[in-house]
Amino acid sequence: MQRITDPTAVATLPSPPALTGTTGYFGPAVPGISPATRVRYWFVTMLQEELMSILAAAGIAADTTATVFNQVLLSIQALIGAIPHGVHNITSSGTWTVPAGVTTIEVEVWAGGSGSWASITGFAGGGGSGGGYARKRMIGVTPGAVATVVIGAGGTAGVSGTTAPGAGGASSFVLGGTTISATGGVVNPLGNVSTPTLGNLAGVGSGGDLNLYGGDGGEGGANQGGLIFNNGGAGGEGPLSGGIVNNAGGVGTAGRAPGGGASGAGSGSSGTTAQAAAAGAAGLCIVRW
Repeated sequence: MQRITDPTAVATLPSPPALTGTTGYFGPAVPGISPATRVRYWFVTMLQEELMSILAAAGIAADTTATVFNQVLLSIQALIGAIPHGVHNITSSGTWTVPAGVTTIEVEVWAGGSGSWASITGFAGGGGSGGGYARKRMIGVTPGAVATVVIGAGGTAGVSGTTAPGAGGASSFVLGGTTISATGGVVNPLGNVSTPTLGNLAGVGSGGDLNLYGGDGGEGGANQGGLIFNNGGAGGEGPLSGGIVNNAGGVGTAGRAPGGGASGAGSGSSGTTAQAAAAGAAGLCIVRW
């Protein structure tokens, strides 16, 4: 790329002329009616300087002897490459600092999934539920600003005949006056350790451009009239995460990260064996810039 070199060229940028006529497009000549649009010196100068400004921003000196004309392309690539970018997975509560030069970020938040119900004789356990999810694009953030991040823990496993499972913990990302958050998987208020078959209820995201529910926990089987229904309820998924966890009569299976609910405990091959439940998966926060 180079500026024009010609005996008729001027050494300094001329003042813009008074512009008259129609603002629009180059037109063809219409014989006997109108001439073709002329290419004026100021228009060509403007295009030349627009291109030279790209080289200057990238710190690339114009090559007046080049025969490969790619300096504008190289300048654009250099400018794009200089934009700060990265991904940070946050797996524990704490703080996160906006990197130097970064003014736009995208944040994803998953809450923790709930634990599952343990089985008792004749009743398989219900599944844990997935935590909620929120995603938001934040523009105009300040480099060096500090965000407070909370990562929800997975809910604890229920204990056969004595203890209900634990709910998943809430997760959040707070920067300035903006909060992106999600609630954890909720223990079904109708569930109880005497008939632990009901699945738990999902959490939900808030404050994002996109806010999603997790998956509800599946219902465990209950033996009836000599028929054996021994499968524990499926664990609900965390949105965009590991998916549903199933159980086929054995002990509960831990929830899949991030934010998945655990599968409920099955009641054994005969439907009469009390078996252990499992814990939900912890939440997560991902920041991209």
